[in-house]
Amino acid sequence: MKKKLKKYFLIPALFITFLAYPFSAVASANDIHMTYIYGGTSESSLENIDMTLGAINTATPEFYNLNADGSLKSSIDKRLIEELHKRGLKVVPFITNNFDRNLGQIAMKNRESLSTQLVDSVVKNNLDGIDIDIENLNYTDKEEFTDFIRLLNEKMPNDKTISIAVAANPNGWTVGWHGSYDYLKISEYSDYLMVMAYDESWKGGPAGPVASLSFVENSIKSLLNQGVDSKKVVLGLPFYGRIWKDDEKIGGEGVANKSVKSIVNKHKGKLYFDNSSKSAYAKFNVKSSDSPTYIGGKKLTTGNYTIWYENDLSLKYKLRLVEKYNLRGTGSWDLNQADNGIWDFYSSWANGEHNFIDSENHWAEKDILSLYKKGWISGKTEYTFDPNADLTRAQAVKIIINAIGLDETNETVPNYFTDVPTNHWAKRDIEIAHKYNIVNGTNPHTFKPNAKISRAQLSAILSRILDYPLNNTNESPFYDVQKEHWAYLDILKLSSNGVIKGKEDGGFYPSDNVKRAQMAAMVNRASEDLEKYQLIK
Repeated sequence: MKKKLKKYFLIPALFITFLAYPFSAVASANDIHMTYIYGGTSESSLENIDMTLGAINTATPEFYNLNADGSLKSSIDKRLIEELHKRGLKVVPFITNNFDRNLGQIAMKNRESLSTQLVDSVVKNNLDGIDIDIENLNYTDKEEFTDFIRLLNEKMPNDKTISIAVAANPNGWTVGWHGSYDYLKISEYSDYLMVMAYDESWKGGPAGPVASLSFVENSIKSLLNQGVDSKKVVLGLPFYGRIWKDDEKIGGEGVANKSVKSIVNKHKGKLYFDNSSKSAYAKFNVKSSDSPTYIGGKKLTTGNYTIWYENDLSLKYKLRLVEKYNLRGTGSWDLNQADNGIWDFYSSWANGEHNFIDSENHWAEKDILSLYKKGWISGKTEYTFDPNADLTRAQAVKIIINAIGLDETNETVPNYFTDVPTNHWAKRDIEIAHKYNIVNGTNPHTFKPNAKISRAQLSAILSRILDYPLNNTNESPFYDVQKEHWAYLDILKLSSNGVIKGKEDGGFYPSDNVKRAQMAAMVNRASEDLEKYQLIK
């Protein structure tokens, strides 16, 4: 049974919500979460797949290489295909030229035959498609590579996937390797482009992040600016880092993310996070008395080292870009290098629980996520919610208007409050709330949108909307809220219905400012009842 929203005037200074910025919609379910499988055995790869907790729905093992004449060289693992299918994963293996430009160019000359061989093998071996990972062609090969993808598109059955690993190109280079991709055209011939948004710093180059956030974001923007549909973009993430010796100008040997912590702990080093690049790094010293450490088959000599790599936090920042730009999903190089500790949060994210970085493991995490998924709240930035910050009156209006559906009205509203400018992000919500007597100003024509709200004030506004009965009790459960308090009955009603709770010492602290996390918790507890209301017009 739906209740109807009553018209009423509120005492001054009652409203806040948590939206620091206008709400941006929750990203739709991203349907590609793929990972490359390179090296290892069938058993080790399956063990690592099982560690992903359902985060991965597409496996991309290395089944195909090239012969010297550009023809297809296969190494199909039928047991791996069967076991991956049993686990509900699609198997879309990749073909590689191992960065050999000459071999890749020969294959492009042989593209008519090679495309037929690939399609025949995909169908014969019950595969779900093919990933083209032919890298380091030249810009002069662009038309031939594009035609190769066109041929695959023509020959491949409609129920099979064509994906293409493409170089990240944040600078818009049109020569060299990056110039070999006609990004827009090949996206039209394929299901998605897996943008390799890593190797910002590389083996043989100076030390630095493997994939700084700005590098990754600019790589995405570059594709979109060329007209590539965002739903044709899968964001590639690195499951590896690179190591440099501090007294050498070049280095960058690859290090699996899963190995970083053990190496650093062995040499009594420290882990750090660079807030500028949003990248993790580690520093340690190798002493002559230490037991040997080998990376890439080479023994680390004595000296100071830095490893740039990916940890939980750096990956979480990158995952938020998938939502921000409405991308198709994520890819990763490669599964067998991943730190298996990432899969708990990665799986939650891949299955729609896209929480804010600073709200994970917070006491109100579930409340924040619930309201975010409803579309009632947004973050302070695309990455953070700032759960412990105070709330403003304008923010409160926004969430209440969202919660009771007044944001959907198409009616015009007056410009009643002189201190809420026309371009204010909550202008419309504030004026609608006033029109329907949900909130008054602090003075005639003054709203003070940036003023803070107290716990008692928020209790009053929620109580008057929800209109709960008193439930046969007249005793406050809080020692600091007595009958003479102006919001006594409001606090009592909400408390008896489980909407508000006190602090550990038994107090309610009615004059304290409401925190963003507290607002999330209170509104989420009352969300079912808030959704029952409809407006009397």
